[in-house]
Amino acid sequence: MYMPNLVYIIGNELSMKKRIIPLEIFFSSIIIITIIIFIIILCLEINAYSKRINKKTEATVIASNIIENIKTKSYIDIENYINELSYMGISKKIENDIQYVTIYGDSFTEKFFGTQIPKDYEVEFEIENYSEEFDIQKKISITLTYKINNTYEKFNISTVVESEDINECNEPIISDEYFKELDFLEKEYEIIPIKYSKLEKKYVTTNKNDFEWYNYSAKIWAKVIVFSKEDNLKDLFIEEDGTVKNQVKYDNTILDIKNYIYVWIPNFSIKDDITYFRYKASKKAIKMDVSYVEGKYLYSNKISEDIKDISEDCNFDGIYGVWRKLGDEADLYYSNFNKTKYAPIKLD
Repeated sequence: MYMPNLVYIIGNELSMKKRIIPLEIFFSSIIIITIIIFIIILCLEINAYSKRINKKTEATVIASNIIENIKTKSYIDIENYINELSYMGISKKIENDIQYVTIYGDSFTEKFFGTQIPKDYEVEFEIENYSEEFDIQKKISITLTYKINNTYEKFNISTVVESEDINECNEPIISDEYFKELDFLEKEYEIIPIKYSKLEKKYVTTNKNDFEWYNYSAKIWAKVIVFSKEDNLKDLFIEEDGTVKNQVKYDNTILDIKNYIYVWIPNFSIKDDITYFRYKASKKAIKMDVSYVEGKYLYSNKISEDIKDISEDCNFDGIYGVWRKLGDEADLYYSNFNKTKYAPIKLD
């Protein structure tokens, strides 16, 4: 028997096993560490991507809010807002006929077009004329700059605003709100626009889209007739062809159509003996503006400076105009307007 050889073989195998087991553990550890590192890198990438998406989403919301607020303002309001904008955290400059306004979120504490700018955002606002000849359109470009993982990224959005077509005066509004001060609201009533027809030599029914309904420069005020449905006067006064009778007999009484006519008096006031219509419910006057560029004239109405109210009792606060009964000189709105250059009212 060769016992020593057997002992040698067994010892040699045990020695090999001792060497093999640590190698398996080593490689397994390497694999596990690699997987952990990969997971960490993946999580960091996902986190960075998530931050990038969140920042871009926030930038989109900020820019969209600014655009939506701009759309609620008139052309002149936008111009005035930018010109009067003066706060800490804002810089302005004009280069190549483009106006730049930069808002720094870290020092700007107000709202820009109704929108709060976060501290880690910078907003650049560019305004340029979109029309080469006249100041009637502006392109507004907004660029938001923000920092992600030590890298600056940008989000851009733009829109075009147009100078609205401002009429000579506020157009008539037919609604319950504008008739609420009159005494027939307790009953159901019907409001019918009318105009004078030179062909028929009498009043005829029309609609609010008829360009002949009114012309204040020609002293033709917008007129409507208001009938109570309960009295059924509409069928008595209005013929099938739309012509309106001047008088009718009702319950042994002669009724005159003039007693049912109401006229629209647009928001107006007087300054230095000059009458001005005012824009919507504001105190700002509407004035004719003439531009001359490259041999061309452009006539347009512009919103101008504030014109004070005629009086506390004739002020048009919060309203575009008033409806008043034809010939009611006891009413301050009617009596004051009936002394202007747009009066006396033309009835035929």
